[in-house]
Amino acid sequence: MGVKSPTVTLTRVQSGVGHFDIEAVCSPEVGDLRLGAVYQLRSGGSSTVQHADGHRFAPPSSRRPVIVAAREEYERISLDLRQVRDIERITIYAFSESRTELTWGGTLVGETFGGARLELPLEALYPGRIAVLMSIYNLGGELVIRAETETIDGDVREAARAYGYDRITWRDDRTPVD
Repeated sequence: MGVKSPTVTLTRVQSGVGHFDIEAVCSPEVGDLRLGAVYQLRSGGSSTVQHADGHRFAPPSSRRPVIVAAREEYERISLDLRQVRDIERITIYAFSESRTELTWGGTLVGETFGGARLELPLEALYPGRIAVLMSIYNLGGELVIRAETETIDGDVREAARAYGYDRITWRDDRTPVD
């Protein structure tokens, strides 16, 4: 996955079984890179998920979250594919928790339940505080994944608006009102 082949479509089985895990495999030299996701559900609800600020589950009041943000060795976003019918679209972004400029490097790795892997190198990004890395669309039960790799001026709010998430009400440039 990259500039030469920016789009991948997962099969119905890959799109509906287990989890799709997205992990930012980066060295500490990159900076304090964190992953987040801005999402829109079929119900019309939209917001963000990111481990850094405590918005770790989506939707926030759900007993069975569709999206979970976590940190193990690396930052991770996990999609529960048993609930794929609830997903309209998701955009994955990386940002600096301290709001300092990141020196991009490493790889964004996506992995399906069956072990299929997508790898997106991050070296081509311009230095900055936030970048949109990947968009995921649900088209008839199949997930279409597109490499975006675009550095955005601003913060999470500007990145979300740049990709059409204009129904989110914001408390500040990183925090949605849920």
